[in-house]
Amino acid sequence: MRYLIAALALLLLLAALGYLYYMLTRPPQLQAGAKDRNFLFSIYGFQGDLLRRPTGVTVDGKGNIHVADTGKKRIVIFDSEGKFITTYGEMGQKALELWNPLSVAVAPDGRSYVLDKSKKKIVMYDALHRPVKSVTFEDDPLSVRVANQLLFVTTASGVLIGDLDGNLLTGYISRGKKPGQFDLPGSVAVSKDGTLYVADSMNYRVQAITTKGKPKWVYGKPLPAKTAIMYRGSDRKFGMPASIAIDDNDRLYVVDGLNSEIVVLDGNTGEFVEKMGDQGHGDGQFYYPDGIAYADGRLVIADKFNDRVQVFTIPQPGPQWGIYVPTALALLLLLPLTLLLLRPRRRYIATTEFVAELARDPRGALVGGSLKKVWVSPQLSARAKTLDDIPVDWISRDVETERVSDLMGRYGVSEEDAEALAIALAARGKRVLLAEDERVRTLAQELEIPTLSYRDIESTLGEPEDEAEGEA
Repeated sequence: MRYLIAALALLLLLAALGYLYYMLTRPPQLQAGAKDRNFLFSIYGFQGDLLRRPTGVTVDGKGNIHVADTGKKRIVIFDSEGKFITTYGEMGQKALELWNPLSVAVAPDGRSYVLDKSKKKIVMYDALHRPVKSVTFEDDPLSVRVANQLLFVTTASGVLIGDLDGNLLTGYISRGKKPGQFDLPGSVAVSKDGTLYVADSMNYRVQAITTKGKPKWVYGKPLPAKTAIMYRGSDRKFGMPASIAIDDNDRLYVVDGLNSEIVVLDGNTGEFVEKMGDQGHGDGQFYYPDGIAYADGRLVIADKFNDRVQVFTIPQPGPQWGIYVPTALALLLLLPLTLLLLRPRRRYIATTEFVAELARDPRGALVGGSLKKVWVSPQLSARAKTLDDIPVDWISRDVETERVSDLMGRYGVSEEDAEALAIALAARGKRVLLAEDERVRTLAQELEIPTLSYRDIESTLGEPEDEAEGEA
């Protein structure tokens, strides 16, 4: 019945959108799902050498696209049409070598700056891509940006500002949740008047900071660490803002890495404008994207877990919608219903230790009932299905032997934990790993898999139950 109602709502929506499309005579503004109008092309690599987990992107003064190809420890340059030009950056752990390049920026004179997070440094290159200097940090550096002839570096605690020679002169360093404070800010964008826009990642918000260091506006708000993953209240604005760019009209484009979409804001007021993209693997869709850059009417986005870079155009403003009030009202009434019916559901994947804790604890039945459906390996499924008093539908999922072996060899985890991680990595949509082992949870976070422990779930049972369910 639920899907029948959703199908009818979608048909009504399509009819209303068809009417609007027929009536409109000028190109509309960027919208979620408008990929066919705005998508230009994707870059997967060159000459059979594919990108692997590209994280940061920027565009130089010639329109060339620089990609921080993190998985292959290098920077790759493509022209404005996506054709390969060259690579730079020697792989290694010495001062002028790259080991974990996450972000790249290019100055107007051609010098480039590559941030290597694991080595807490930025390597500077001349216009011929030869390494000339490295700048190290005490705090973890997260991103680098060049704007207004200045160098901006985000760290775990805030934003550092320096000259293009790598001399960090000032900044805003204050870790916390108050306006003007930061927690692992993923990136910044800077307007022509010097206003600093910060993707304040672990505070789940974007902040605008004036040239005097005062908060101008804030969009989003901090969430309690213990409930942030599961919280789906209407006041939550981002899954997690990872990166940010600004266009010539002071519109901000915020990469929501967790929700796999781009949130568009008015840079002057901080008001929400629209969203673009959705989760998937097709053209114009994203799978946990990260870095973003704007230049000459185009957006360049590091579609990290699709192992590609995507390029979009930004349309000119379209006509006013006021004359189509009846249709707009119909859309407003139908959209919440459709979104409610078709909202993505969370998939839970359990480790052996979590299932053991579920069986041991007297409140296991209550915790299991809140999960409803849980994915496990075939081996664990046989054991879990013997727990007759735990009301969980255990879904057996096949695992890729090669991926399990790779996880065991690379990270030294047990076969059972590697199987759970492999299932989570292969899962589409929103997924959560249920794990007790702190080391496994830390590894999952590094692989960008959200985690919950048994106590995390138990502590929420006295609060309103989350609407999300697991599904096969």
